[in-house]
Amino acid sequence: MHKIILSIRQLRGVGAFKVSTCLLIVFLMTLGVYVATMPLTSYALGNMNDKLLHVLVFFGFAMLMDLAITRKPSWFWKGVPLVFYGGMIEVLQSMTEFRSFELADIAADILGVFSYFLTKFLLKKRSVLINKLS
Repeated sequence: MHKIILSIRQLRGVGAFKVSTCLLIVFLMTLGVYVATMPLTSYALGNMNDKLLHVLVFFGFAMLMDLAITRKPSWFWKGVPLVFYGGMIEVLQSMTEFRSFELADIAADILGVFSYFLTKFLLKKRSVLINKLS
């Protein structure tokens, strides 16, 4: 696991990787706004719970932001804009006639971002502990 973390740190130093990751984030967020403001159909989500989908999407967004941005403290410069984005989507949904504003969606977005940073923290602690024991 430690080798994977080191490889990712090296990739983050490559300008083309950072730029392409940033472009991917912008593309996915733009797509997210489009999808979030479309009429919701019953088959769109299949059997997936809407709140679970929010958690998973924002976990992924947090991971991409973490790869693209090296600024510290990471939870602030990466997590806060994502929570703002989630809130913005809810406001946009309230302006449509077929979607609505839901605080539970924002809570699920926050949970997704928090879950990523908690997972990252726990993996780092585990990696440090394994290195000390080796």
